[in-house]
Amino acid sequence: MSIPEFTRYAREAAAAIGATFEDIDGGRGYLWRVSRGGRSVLGGGGGICAYPINSAVAYTISRDKSHTKSVLKASGLAVIPGGLFFAHTLRAALRDSGREVADAVVFAGRQGFPVFCKPNAGSRGDFAEIIADGDAMRAYATRLAPHYEGFLVEPLLQGAEHRVLVKDGRVIFHAVKATPVIVGDGRTSVAALIAALDRSALAPGVSASTITGHPHDSIPAAGQRIALPGRRNLSAAGGIEKVSEQAPAPLAALAVSAVEALGLRIGAVDLFDLSTAGDSSDPVVIEVNGNPGLRTLELAGRGDLIRAIWTSMYEECLS
Repeated sequence: MSIPEFTRYAREAAAAIGATFEDIDGGRGYLWRVSRGGRSVLGGGGGICAYPINSAVAYTISRDKSHTKSVLKASGLAVIPGGLFFAHTLRAALRDSGREVADAVVFAGRQGFPVFCKPNAGSRGDFAEIIADGDAMRAYATRLAPHYEGFLVEPLLQGAEHRVLVKDGRVIFHAVKATPVIVGDGRTSVAALIAALDRSALAPGVSASTITGHPHDSIPAAGQRIALPGRRNLSAAGGIEKVSEQAPAPLAALAVSAVEALGLRIGAVDLFDLSTAGDSSDPVVIEVNGNPGLRTLELAGRGDLIRAIWTSMYEECLS
């Protein structure tokens, strides 16, 4: 059985600083303790924040995309506009009016379809989809309801997508994300090509890829490349174009400010660059992750940066 990547990082960091790593989850790796010199730190995978230097309040706010937007807007930072709605009526009596699926359809119509929707508490690109019209919105809410309660409706923006990891006010790395692509062979339908991509690339528990503008039964020509816009997460068959330890100044400034506004010490900020020249001069925050995965660094062969992050955290917490 494979263990979560955070567990590997914690175990390796503990060994590097002469601390004891103890799996207290029966070997499954989702709960651990690192100890040294009479002090100890708990950590875990799944829904647990693996970064002990982030406060519970800051991390919890960052998990709620709507709350995160509210904090950033109140701090004068650029965020994608949008609205929060709910996929089912289980707790409708506890919220204000105008938050139901029918309201989401009206809101999206005023914004102008197509729109982009994603779960308010989702991650890894799960159920992050382009929604073409009101019928598609209602169908989306029906599919979403068994898995998530709230969802965001946002305008569909075009631009390069970036991720900037910040720790204690300093950029650790910057990555440019790539859109998932299917490539035709002249024989296979769009639906079958997407299904094959999902089988090979989707992380467990992430919803299937979707596409608009191409009939699912159509057969792309050999070599024809069709982008699957809407989400570029590594867990959702996305890719990384490049990784650097420096970020363009406008991206770095906005990312650092967003992490600080939330009260996080470490966080990954996803941003769109909306500039027509593609020069990073017009960034806007997509969301902030207070428990960021580091698979991007693994794929880029930058295990040294991963070790530096984790060993410095445990040295601080155990000193």
